Amino acid sequence: MSDFTYTLPFTNEKFMSGILLMLKKDNKYDLANMLRGASVQVEQGGYSYYDGHWGRSDALAAYITFFVNPEYLDVLETDENRQILNSICSHLIPPNVGFDVKSVSFSMDLTKDFELEDDLIADLEKNSNLISYKVIGELLPEDIRIKGYHMAEAYTYLYSVENSLRLFIEKISKEKYGDNYFSSLTITAALRRTINERMKNAATQKWLGVRGTELFYLDFKDLGSIINNNWDLFSKYFPSQDFILPKLNDMAECRNKIAHNSYVNDIERNLMKTYYNVILKQISDVMKSE
Repeated sequence: MSDFTYTLPFTNEKFMSGILLMLKKDNKYDLANMLRGASVQVEQGGYSYYDGHWGRSDALAAYITFFVNPEYLDVLETDENRQILNSICSHLIPPNVGFDVKSVSFSMDLTKDFELEDDLIADLEKNSNLISYKVIGELLPEDIRIKGYHMAEAYTYLYSVENSLRLFIEKISKEKYGDNYFSSLTITAALRRTINERMKNAATQKWLGVRGTELFYLDFKDLGSIINNNWDLFSKYFPSQDFILPKLNDMAECRNKIAHNSYVNDIERNLMKTYYNVILKQISDVMKSE
């Protein structure tokens, strides 16, 4: 073939991203989590056929090394993990690239500062690996753990877009009304009561972090209400009220599901991702043009 090559068409960083994507696609979230922050290196050897007596006659042997968090090294070192990653790497390397994957290995990455103390998902994996497989299978089945990852992903998008909207409303309002902007916004009496009640409750719960300004006591529907009731202030940032308000209502429903530990399905998660990108891009495009 005229396009046959011994050069990968992507960087090691892109290769690593593809590997993580394939792991999540195959519901291998445990393995994907342990490889977060890892890097991958492809080392070429001699002709593939002579390494293990199999392979293409015109291909070279390829040895894949993952540089990983030292904390996960012992857990990653299993034949099952090697086989999974071998299959994924072989699949991602295009057929016209003359590399046959011969082995997958793991090595400590001492170049990075891995901080896992505050990472709840990583902590879950660490502790799960210390408990017998039988007990984990009964108390935390794999399907529940996979759904937990899905819910964490959905919450990340919701958290990001909700707080981005708060800061957006704050920025635009301050530019118009100054530091005491909130008192100048048109806000319903019911919503003001909601804010006061939430602030009062937060004040009695000293173990919770301080939320900040009034906007941080509002959820998606409340933020939508502020945008709607102050449309003259925000109209230039959105094509119409029908563009933004239904999206915020949909996200509010997903937020309620997460708050009540109900499962957010694939369609809803994909919707969150789409809304996240659409809303922030819309705001960004307008602000850049000013």
